[in-house]
Amino acid sequence: MPFFTNPFKKQDVSDFEGVFVPLAQAQRHHSVVSAYDDKKDGHIGVTEEKKLETPADPTNGYSSLTIEGLRAEIELDLAASGHDTAYDRKSTVINKAIQDIGMGRYQWSLFALCGFGWLADNMWLQGVALTLPGLTAEFGPSSNQVRYTTCALFIGLCIGASFWGIASDIIGRRLAFNMTLFLAGVFGLAVGGGNSWVGTAALFAALGVGVGGNVSSCSVLVRLESCTWLTKPHSFL
Repeated sequence: MPFFTNPFKKQDVSDFEGVFVPLAQAQRHHSVVSAYDDKKDGHIGVTEEKKLETPADPTNGYSSLTIEGLRAEIELDLAASGHDTAYDRKSTVINKAIQDIGMGRYQWSLFALCGFGWLADNMWLQGVALTLPGLTAEFGPSSNQVRYTTCALFIGLCIGASFWGIASDIIGRRLAFNMTLFLAGVFGLAVGGGNSWVGTAALFAALGVGVGGNVSSCSVLVRLESCTWLTKPHSFL
């Protein structure tokens, strides 16, 4: 992947090798197939009335890698749940796709990377409070005046969360995530070299722009790109 990319370029699924996999070539997660086999054999969770209403088993010659096999799994899940609406059918298909994706290397890498973003957020909220006595001793603002340093940081957080949330939809979440983490790192180091209280407070505000944007970017990445964490056995994450 090139280091410099055009953030406004139109993307196509063919640009990402291995993202689009035909159903016939897919790898079904073993837990999904085994759960279907259990339900198929024992009708787990299906009442006697539902058993009578369930049509003849359409899965002779069943294969989990065919449209017919997937349809049979969905029909059995709906029969077991007792709900059969368009929303239930769509959500069942999505849930099976998420379970088939599983918790792979990409999800673990993204989990660790986003952890640094949340670490920066929590660290600097505590760190700014620890720097207030040192700012008073070095630059001489009063104990009441130096508290506006925290205010400057929170102003930056509000601006960053508002701006980068919208910018992520325009330039892409990857570039926005990298930019916010870069800003947090650069201005986090620069804060240590402030030559006045006003300058240090301004650096804290700039730091907040990066940290506030990174928190929103991390949340979007986790929820949209790694939603497999919402399923067992990784729901605790």
